[in-house]
Amino acid sequence: MRLLKTTVAGCFASGVLLLTGCGNTAPQLPGSTGGGDHYVYRGHDFGPDRDSDYRAGVVDGCRTTDGDYTKNHALFKTNESYHAGWEHGRLHCKSQSSS
Repeated sequence: MRLLKTTVAGCFASGVLLLTGCGNTAPQLPGSTGGGDHYVYRGHDFGPDRDSDYRAGVVDGCRTTDGDYTKNHALFKTNESYHAGWEHGRLHCKSQSSS
């Protein structure tokens, strides 16, 4: 009877671990969001709660460092989120390409 209780307890514990996982181990794909809605692009975490304008700015800033100058000038001048994303994307991707 004791063996049966130990086996059942072990199975239960294993089941709990399988269902809950041991952390966020899934790889982050470019442009995906990670845990807590973090924006991840080209393997860099740009932080949580990034709106679509910021994300578009990051992509355009990174394209610029690849030699394909890309910038929505109207948004860059008027949209703080796009502007910040473009600058952060350009700076991060520039440092990434020079390493």
